[in-house]
Amino acid sequence: MSEFRFSVSQLLQEPTGATRRYELDDPQLVVDETLRMHPVKGHVRLTRTPKGVLADADVHGNVDLECGRCLTLYAQPVAFDFSEEFYQTVVVNTGAKLPPPDEEDAFLIDETHKLDLAVAMREYLLLNLPPAPRCKEDCKGLCSICGANLNDGTHTHEPEATDERLAGLSKLLGQSEQ
Repeated sequence: MSEFRFSVSQLLQEPTGATRRYELDDPQLVVDETLRMHPVKGHVRLTRTPKGVLADADVHGNVDLECGRCLTLYAQPVAFDFSEEFYQTVVVNTGAKLPPPDEEDAFLIDETHKLDLAVAMREYLLLNLPPAPRCKEDCKGLCSICGANLNDGTHTHEPEATDERLAGLSKLLGQSEQ
């Protein structure tokens, strides 16, 4: 059960254009086993439409990601907004089933007249994650020889031994052998 479910039965009985506004202030939004947004802050405005309810949301929080360079976990701020229509599946007063919407992946209001905002929030969160996460702009990454995190300061080690098979190439390039 999601903490982002809103009962819209009263709103569905009102005329088109009627609105409700809710603040979002939840500890987390679970996306999958490894990805969570925390805390979830923002607001949503629900507006009655002829076919259901339009949800206009503004959401922000943090997501723990692994840096693509140094593999350190860090909190990535994420903010997004969206506007999606949720379609009625049953008539509020009679319980009669309504025809499905023309859209294939439409968001639906369930038969108990609850609108689950979490599904749309998960989709928009995933769309707003950075494609190559970085813990900081100038992340130095990992040492190619020993694998140490170069952001943790300087480190020293023996230079990598030259492969004997490439020694001839060094001579051709005018480099001195080490």
